[in-house]
Amino acid sequence: CALPIWMTFIEGEQAMSTYTVSLEPASEDDLALFAQWWNNCKIADGCRKEVDPLPVEDNIERFRIWCHEESDSGFGYAIRNQEGLCVGCISAWGIADPERDATLSIMVGPYYQGHGYGSQALTIALHRLHDMRVATITVRVAAHNLRARHMFAERGFREIDRMQHAIERDGKPLDIIVMRASAEDAVKTLWQDNPYDDSVQLIPRRNIFRVE
Repeated sequence: CALPIWMTFIEGEQAMSTYTVSLEPASEDDLALFAQWWNNCKIADGCRKEVDPLPVEDNIERFRIWCHEESDSGFGYAIRNQEGLCVGCISAWGIADPERDATLSIMVGPYYQGHGYGSQALTIALHRLHDMRVATITVRVAAHNLRARHMFAERGFREIDRMQHAIERDGKPLDIIVMRASAEDAVKTLWQDNPYDDSVQLIPRRNIFRVE
């Protein structure tokens, strides 16, 4: 089932709703949209090892696998904004005992970047993975994708490995960075001390929705 558009956090008697996106099962139209985005040069540069266009039907099947219903091993969802528009997708997979490490990926459409949709979707996903009792969360980010690296670093992800010369752009070899955070630490980074009310110990960080 879809996660709610408004996710409310409650501490004591106070509540704060901060989310303007929802994570929902991907429709066939969503899959077709993802397939088009996967061939977009901006998306390909930040997410793919190679940037050459791929057959659309192959892309649709790729996202059909990635956007699977939630199970013990992970999940895959379309990201929707308040208007109900599909603005991206997020998926987690590979969760298994005893490591309980989830691999996470996120894509925001080329027309929807810069609005904080990716950051909000990531925040919801981190809480969901924490509820699934995941121990750690791993992401792989192109070294030149500074926006993504910054977003994950703000959530407590740290570089644990570097795949040297794993991709090539304009004839120049570039690295892929492997980043990891414990699920507990990632969730903790989303909160800060409340300077206005001692009875409420934590509030959502004001800057966590800045970037994708």
